[in-house]
Amino acid sequence: MLFLTFQLGADRYALEAARVIEVLAMVELRKIAGAPVGTAGEFDYRGAAVPVLDLCQLALGRSSNHRLSTRILLLHHESQSGGLRPLGLIAEHATELVAKHLGEFTSAGDTLVAPDQRGRLRLLQLDKLLTDELRDLLAVFYLTQNLNADAV
Repeated sequence: MLFLTFQLGADRYALEAARVIEVLAMVELRKIAGAPVGTAGEFDYRGAAVPVLDLCQLALGRSSNHRLSTRILLLHHESQSGGLRPLGLIAEHATELVAKHLGEFTSAGDTLVAPDQRGRLRLLQLDKLLTDELRDLLAVFYLTQNLNADAV
């Protein structure tokens, strides 16, 4: 199985590549009024508004550094209503793919890790990073998008 790797601080993380729609260069984001901490904003992707979360803000309490290797990972996210919706994640050093078997990841406290030639590789478990406020924001955001699409 292929995984896209990125960094959160000094730690390397992996995300199943099959969940990724596209890896995008950073774009200017519109702020979402009243959005909780961890929300970077939204942008238009092929005519649809997509919410974007900052992984460094969620995991480390600081905004991601905007470098050439900082990307928006556009992925399929299962919404509370059960459907797959696009969600953007800002990730630093999102530049590599690695092949791993899921069986290589073992439990280490509250995370799953696999050995890697550069140390440990942690599996991103996005649901563990989402606060109730972020879940509510995404639910309202996706509902609003559905209502706007129905009105057109």
